[in-house]
Amino acid sequence: MPDFRSYHEHAPKNVGDQVLLGPEESNHLVAANRARVGDSVSLFNGLGCECEARLLDANKRKALLEITEISFAPPTPYRIALAQALPKGKLMESIIRKASEIGAQQIFPVASKRCEAKVDAKKQDTKNAKWSTAALEGAKQSGNPYLVQIEDLTDFQSFMELSRAFELKLIASLEPHARPLKQHLASRKEKLPSSAICLIGPEGDFTPEEYEEAAQNGFLPTRLGPYVMRSETAAVHALSILQHELTNR
Repeated sequence: MPDFRSYHEHAPKNVGDQVLLGPEESNHLVAANRARVGDSVSLFNGLGCECEARLLDANKRKALLEITEISFAPPTPYRIALAQALPKGKLMESIIRKASEIGAQQIFPVASKRCEAKVDAKKQDTKNAKWSTAALEGAKQSGNPYLVQIEDLTDFQSFMELSRAFELKLIASLEPHARPLKQHLASRKEKLPSSAICLIGPEGDFTPEEYEEAAQNGFLPTRLGPYVMRSETAAVHALSILQHELTNR
């Protein structure tokens, strides 16, 4: 893989096509990463198209690439998603970035009762843009050919409705009856799920009422280890286990 990796939403059709990068991608490639004319660049569209390209014009605002090879990475046969109760500060950006690196396909930001972070409706567009940037950074870093899909922020009850699309539903829990994640998967060893989602709570955890509502909607209380993890650690840990187990089915 070339040292440089750039994103362009439109997939080239033919070898020899020329692609003009936008200002942000051009600046990142030329100014930040110091790519020069003649350098090889990996170009991806976030939907599985992977191209090898050569830098023709190292312009910081409109870098020009020539496509030398086109390939397509098929999607995985399983779907992994993260539902994350909104954490404080920039932690959501970090979680999205790492989820993208691990290979999650979908992220649901959830506003639960004990979330300390609040998103003003007027600032939602700005927040969405930052989350999208984090997803792109994760894909560039990891070589993931697919961009993780980030859903709109939703409340807990509305998310319960959205979760019906998943075969296996897990909720990170410190409850005494919670089972280790691998036990839940082992009980399905004959036929592992084709889709799985893990719901991670906020800094103050879910309320008893939210745990009850999750259970009524098919979420399995899941223990992620012997110690209490921060929400961002729990998210990465859960996604890593799911990705490993479903990849090596």
